[in-house]
Amino acid sequence: MELVLVTGMSGAGRRSVLSALEDAGCATLDNVPVHLLEPLLDLETRLNPKRPRLAVGMDNRHLDYVPQVLAMMDRLQGHTSLYVIFVEADDAVLVRRYSECRRPHFLVEQEGSLASAIQRERELMMPLRVRASAVLDTSALTLSQMRQRLGDLLPEFPVTGTTLRLLSFGFKYGIPAEADMVFDARFLPNPHYVADLKPLTGKDEPVRAFLRKSDAFNTFLALTENWIHWAWPMVQQEARAYHTIAIGCTGGQHRSVALVEMLQERLAPHVARLAIQHRELDRA
Repeated sequence: MELVLVTGMSGAGRRSVLSALEDAGCATLDNVPVHLLEPLLDLETRLNPKRPRLAVGMDNRHLDYVPQVLAMMDRLQGHTSLYVIFVEADDAVLVRRYSECRRPHFLVEQEGSLASAIQRERELMMPLRVRASAVLDTSALTLSQMRQRLGDLLPEFPVTGTTLRLLSFGFKYGIPAEADMVFDARFLPNPHYVADLKPLTGKDEPVRAFLRKSDAFNTFLALTENWIHWAWPMVQQEARAYHTIAIGCTGGQHRSVALVEMLQERLAPHVARLAIQHRELDRA
């Protein structure tokens, strides 16, 4: 089992790094005392021998933290795969982050000012920073950029990727709360008013054939597909689990269903993680 130890400067984003690792499927623990880590590893190895990676966050707000961690790293060397991520940020960024939270820096009373406390902490943490496998500067990173950076730092980082979710719905039942983007197809020709097509849905070929006769429908389909192709690489950079595109018509039976079905057919070769749902059809 590989142990990923996440530590570093207070306020630099240790918890955010752990959250990103957890979102990617890693088992994570935070605020583990140094003296408990080795017994924890022994227990974890026995209980979960097939677990490939455990990420542990350690808080440095206690005496002798750095010497204890360095001694532990020496003991683990040779029989545990250890990867240490040291998280840091610029002084100005740390000062701003502390000004936006209620928790004071743990050295501020001793040092007299926040700037002096940050500088003193840097000095104390330097021996650990030197020994770290990687230094992650979060000063200018968004959460999605942090996830990408972790993918660069950690071998076989378990990135699951974003799932594109296409959802058909009926406006008369309300807009889906989970939608990231909503397209309105109510202006397109409505099969509901064709007697033979009314009992069918957008999954049925007679309904699709009727809609394909409409230039407006074909243009809507092509423009939506082109927009998704253009936006998808940028959406993936956000590293969210799902991106939901909702397409609505009046009742969610014909036009929106046909559009989602046909978009799935066109996008499947290009989008690795693709799912569809027909909200109103699934009500039955």
